[in-house]
Amino acid sequence: MTREVLLTNDDGIDAAGIRALLEALSAEYDVTVVAPATNQSGVGGNRSWWETTVEYTERDLGYAVEGTPADCVAVAEVALELEPEVVVSGCNHGPNIGAHVLGQSGTVGAAMEAAFLGTPAIAVSLYDRGNLPIPPTVTHDDFALAGRVARDLVTRVDDEGRLPFGADVLNVNVPAADDEAAADPTYRVTEPARGFDVIEFHPGTDAAGGDAADEGSTGENGTGGGDASGTAGDGDPGGDASGFDERRGEMGMELRDRFWREFLRGDVADDPGSDRRATVEGEVSVSPLSSSRSVAGDRVGETFDVAGETLEIDDGTLEAAGE
Repeated sequence: MTREVLLTNDDGIDAAGIRALLEALSAEYDVTVVAPATNQSGVGGNRSWWETTVEYTERDLGYAVEGTPADCVAVAEVALELEPEVVVSGCNHGPNIGAHVLGQSGTVGAAMEAAFLGTPAIAVSLYDRGNLPIPPTVTHDDFALAGRVARDLVTRVDDEGRLPFGADVLNVNVPAADDEAAADPTYRVTEPARGFDVIEFHPGTDAAGGDAADEGSTGENGTGGGDASGTAGDGDPGGDASGFDERRGEMGMELRDRFWREFLRGDVADDPGSDRRATVEGEVSVSPLSSSRSVAGDRVGETFDVAGETLEIDDGTLEAAGE
């Protein structure tokens, strides 16, 4: 029996990425597209609630929803009564890397919504090392490897509806098809890079790309040690070639992160295994994620008294001092 797949995205139903994934997945699976009518990049897992009316219309490609990517997943289940075995979200135009992006990316947000509703999900994003952080234009052919990767990972969902690595969601970042690494790609299990920081930038007075930012100082321009930014297209583009130093507002302070400057230079200190390192090296990054984000482990359900005690952190668990 052909596997049922729900395909959505955050770039909108007319985006090249979702059309490329539809073509790749339809070769083996029964695919239904339910995607935003317009670009919804950067909305994260936002849903339309209460007094907001969510409308949808049928188009040649599938269903266009006047709402967020998470709305699309809900509409598919509640209004369209679809019962997909797996949800694929993408392919996003630009990478989705870094721990903090998990709440910012509409691509990942749709996948998380599916996981909350009990369906395994795969978020797929494209990066192009020759055009970082965001390729100015993309064509169907740019997503050829992304389509193949998505198809292969859907195949790995087992008969019990479980993703590899015990994940609820796989966050996948794939190089563009014309990347030299795409001919024989390395698939690497990764975790979202940590260490995000923000710098204060005053247009017209500060040089955001100056020594302080480059050296990761702990002075007034930041806390030092930038790490992964969010979705390209959702987050803060930066670096010499992409406008990190450019004025955006007329006056006042702007908040920017330093990740894009480091990413453009390939100047990242992450250990092998971070999603940011994998993308710099042209690999297919596969980050298994949990929808609960809980770290309580086997301590769940325990009671503890914090009065008069200091709680010590030991390998992610809470221990009362003196116990």
